[in-house]
Amino acid sequence: MSLLERGVHGQQADLTYREPAPAPLWANALAGVLRRMPAGKYRVIHHLCHGRNREFVGRMPRDLGGYKVHCSLRDHIACSAFFAGCYEAQESAFVRGWLRPGMSFVDTGANWGLFSLLAASLVGPSGRVISLEPDPRVFLKLKSNIERNQLKQVEPIRVAAADREAEVLLAGHDGVNQNSGMSRLVESGGASPLTFAVRSRRLDSLLDERGMDTIDLLKMDVEGAEHMALAGMEDGLKRLRYRCILLELHPLHPGETRPALREITGILLAKGYKGWALDFSFATTTRASHDPLRDFRTYLRPLEHTFSDPWPHTVWLAPGQPDLI
Repeated sequence: MSLLERGVHGQQADLTYREPAPAPLWANALAGVLRRMPAGKYRVIHHLCHGRNREFVGRMPRDLGGYKVHCSLRDHIACSAFFAGCYEAQESAFVRGWLRPGMSFVDTGANWGLFSLLAASLVGPSGRVISLEPDPRVFLKLKSNIERNQLKQVEPIRVAAADREAEVLLAGHDGVNQNSGMSRLVESGGASPLTFAVRSRRLDSLLDERGMDTIDLLKMDVEGAEHMALAGMEDGLKRLRYRCILLELHPLHPGETRPALREITGILLAKGYKGWALDFSFATTTRASHDPLRDFRTYLRPLEHTFSDPWPHTVWLAPGQPDLI
């Protein structure tokens, strides 16, 4: 792997992985305090992390797998997981409540591996985890987190889930915004300062190659490319390969021409899948972050709530699966 990879517009991205030092004593001590705070922890984290560029290897709480991961103060996902001990508590609760030893999990849009690592701890050595992340910079962290913890059941793949086997464009996050999960597939480079040419795969084909006929849980967070990823799952959806799907939807923004939310949900409804919305309202998210071990069923809402939620998260069950409620 070269030291620098040049984007479409000429900006260079450093693709050399450097192992950070272990978390300093102050970070471990603060995490121990914040994880127990009943309120105000995220204000402290924001004040601590905003504008800072410190990186270290810290241990996640047992509820998130207990593994050692690469933590950057510029990444609010890593900061929330390490210092607060919680990120997207509703989705984490669902993964924790659904997966069992020996099951299979596919993480589409894995980022640095928060949900992949959680799943690895739940399915154990007898299970399988496939982690897809196309951004070459984030993939380095994902791969290092898996190797650091010697998770043989996890396979990281630098690829984008899409509707074709091709080379596609990925507009990478800017490295300044505190969310490394904002990279997205685009039709052209446009105004993006850093755009990578990445490989795309149909998910069905990728899983066929690995002999994975049944997927117990698929998590998808692909920043607006849901229609492309689902198109690459057409055969698997028809034959109910995917028992359960945890799908984050991204509302249509002005000027975008991709399918609207109802069209995306219609794809799954047409295949006989039954869907629910996960309650990600501010009040529920706050409560969930302070009680991450709550039963995920307390967050389930009728699917119609999806279309009024500014940050829609949905759960889908294949026909024949036991009802969630």
